[in-house]
Amino acid sequence: MSKVTFGIVNCNRLHYFKSCVESLLYCTEDYPDKEIILVDNASIEKGTGRYLLEKEKQGIKVIRREERDPHNEFAKALNTIVEESSGDYVCPLQGDMQFIMRGDWLQDYVTFYDQNIDKVGCILLDAQRRVRNRKDQYIKTTSDNFLLNPHRNPISGAADCIYSRNIIDMMYPWREENEDHEGTKDSETAMLVKVSNIIKDKNLELFCVQPMKPVSAAIFTDKRGTNARIRGNRRYGDYWPPKGDFKYYHILDYNKMFEKYDSPWPMSIEMLATPIGFDAPVDHNFNWLKNPIDPNNCSEDDYVELV
Repeated sequence: MSKVTFGIVNCNRLHYFKSCVESLLYCTEDYPDKEIILVDNASIEKGTGRYLLEKEKQGIKVIRREERDPHNEFAKALNTIVEESSGDYVCPLQGDMQFIMRGDWLQDYVTFYDQNIDKVGCILLDAQRRVRNRKDQYIKTTSDNFLLNPHRNPISGAADCIYSRNIIDMMYPWREENEDHEGTKDSETAMLVKVSNIIKDKNLELFCVQPMKPVSAAIFTDKRGTNARIRGNRRYGDYWPPKGDFKYYHILDYNKMFEKYDSPWPMSIEMLATPIGFDAPVDHNFNWLKNPIDPNNCSEDDYVELV
């Protein structure tokens, strides 16, 4: 059995962080050969220190940053996860997703990656919006559960996927001298350019792989179609704890999800993410909304100061 490292990054979003960690533990109970690394970027949110200590006592590796570095702290956290990891596969997470599939999905991912090691750049974890899924065309594989997507970058520069050790070593490190958190001056963009050049120079043929049954969903707590985003010392968008223990969404049985599904497209977030105690952020056509709040064009009601 291949060892898998999960690294989860947090900064002042404890509700999301707990949902991500606890759902991961619950949904991968059947896969013992894994390690979990938690990196906290100097959070001041109440309860964070207590939760980190609780996880540490459970044998999970916890790394606490003492100071904020908003434009670079996520890249630094990703680099730390790679440096501290010992897995054959590495899965860095942004900490704002919940796992929604329970069963032998992780073994399924690892087996497919093992069998297609020369083709896979990464395998996505989170369910995509229906409109995005149906915009792309896919290449079938020998597995009923995985498709190659030639329209996406073969690696995800901001993580939330699983990489082989060879791929993560090729990518490392993320740039830590960024002028902004997003746009063209961020670490994700720099990583995409870097990997594109490596692929071209080495004449590699790598693909982003999309599962027919995605195993996680991004957490959306703002009905406009966004999650609480940290930019500098502000948190943007509605933010509240899950209404079902650690779960924002119901958890499904991975092994039963194909029984009645007959479609050429991967299952979408609209199909898989069933909210607990709140309405999904969808439009009149039941399309999941995606409207991140722009820090440069929003009202004072759209954020809270983290002091």
